[in-house]
Amino acid sequence: MGVLNLLGLSFSMKTRDIPRFEKQNPFISVNVLYYDVENREIFVEYLSPHKDREKDVNLLLLQGEWNKFHYVNITSMSRLVSDRTKHHGATYVCNACMHPFTTRQAHDNYLEYCLKHPAQMTIYPNAEDEDECT
Repeated sequence: MGVLNLLGLSFSMKTRDIPRFEKQNPFISVNVLYYDVENREIFVEYLSPHKDREKDVNLLLLQGEWNKFHYVNITSMSRLVSDRTKHHGATYVCNACMHPFTTRQAHDNYLEYCLKHPAQMTIYPNAEDEDECT
């Protein structure tokens, strides 16, 4: 369970409760990402099916001490995944697979194909492990 603060209101809820929250608030869509400390990767915990809502909120779920979870508002998806590209500027990030694009047009063209599939994560081989890089 994490503490969620939206529009100045605090809620204690689990990720599985977000669809109910979205149903009760038809102008908000919520996406939740989770940071896996062990693998140093970000993956999609919950992807909202409501892409056309007035307010789109991206949250990062962090695990603290004693297995407590906290939601943190992501103000810039581009900054969050900036290490995934050599581009030295803002990018447009797909919420479903976390892939960054340098132009809005490339991002929008890609979404049509990506959103046909469930949320996914790309895992790259470990460059230091010779067996994994073959």
